[in-house]
Amino acid sequence: MKKLFARADKHVLNTVTALHSRTNNIIVHLITMMGNAGVFWWILSVPFFISKNYRYVGLNILMSMFLGLMIGEVLIKNIVGRTRPSELLSQDELIIRSPKHSSFPSGHTGTSVSVAVGLMFNCTFIIWLPALVIASLISFSRIYLRVHYFSDVCGGVVVGTVCGVLSKIVTDLVRTIPVLQPILG
Repeated sequence: MKKLFARADKHVLNTVTALHSRTNNIIVHLITMMGNAGVFWWILSVPFFISKNYRYVGLNILMSMFLGLMIGEVLIKNIVGRTRPSELLSQDELIIRSPKHSSFPSGHTGTSVSVAVGLMFNCTFIIWLPALVIASLISFSRIYLRVHYFSDVCGGVVVGTVCGVLSKIVTDLVRTIPVLQPILG
């Protein structure tokens, strides 16, 4: 099974690398920056906190990001400790600087997917579909930039899905706390 994943990782990385061009590199770099420290998702949560009727959605976004950080970045990355594909490249081949943390799972993907899944539970199609598209673009960007293998991104999708579901459960529990009901709606 490990050899199968290694072959798939290598094949996807080589296929995506063939798409590299100066213009694509700039566009994809901008896309991946949306996922840096969850900046896009932090900004997305702000409008939800403005209306009392939607504060729980903002809380759900922040909860999913927190769970993704704890489970993906703090727990799993430190256990697995996988080397990034960018660490095998020369400085001339890098499009962006190689991140310092381990590769598996992709944190950009985990965070993005967790928010998109959380939005699926709480919002209409018109809200969650664009979030899912953005999450997919951010996930693809990590492979394109050669800072993650395909299996790292797949792992991020699994972690993100689990965190999105868990954030919905936790947010629903928090909303039942009487003292918070006037605040969260």
